[in-house]
Amino acid sequence: QLEWNPPGHGDVYTALYTSGMLASLLREGIRYAFIHNLDNLGARMEESLLGYFVEHGFSFMMEVAEKTPADIKGGHLARHHNGRLLLREAAQCPRDEIAAFEDITRYGFFNTNNIWINLKALKALFDKHKMLKLPLILNPKTLDPRDETSPPVYQVESAMGAAVSLFDGTAAVM
Repeated sequence: QLEWNPPGHGDVYTALYTSGMLASLLREGIRYAFIHNLDNLGARMEESLLGYFVEHGFSFMMEVAEKTPADIKGGHLARHHNGRLLLREAAQCPRDEIAAFEDITRYGFFNTNNIWINLKALKALFDKHKMLKLPLILNPKTLDPRDETSPPVYQVESAMGAAVSLFDGTAAVM
């Protein structure tokens, strides 16, 4: 009865594609989507951000916020050596890099899980790769989260913001 494996919110893209919803939205002429995580109670669509997204021809845009000491565990935005933006979560960080991960002067922005996406660009990625290869997050847990002595397990999930590294023409806005 304790068996579980939540996929994480990165599953939203595959769900859009495999359900036929992505094709349906595109057929209806809907080209852009605003996606946010349910636990982000402050999320709301800003028309000016949609205008900025469209005007600049971005394929993917992530809203970020300045990190505070209370945000040290949250996923942060970084730049890969290839120049692309990427999202890194605490569970993806090697133990010997935790201090740097938590340094808010080094990584000053975190992902709010407010995502703007060009649906044509999303479809093009699926057409090209047949799937989105989002980085996996392995979260160490116990089988019964209420009992630290229960057997250790890993929760395997993906983050929707991690898609920032898959698209050409991405941006982060505060």
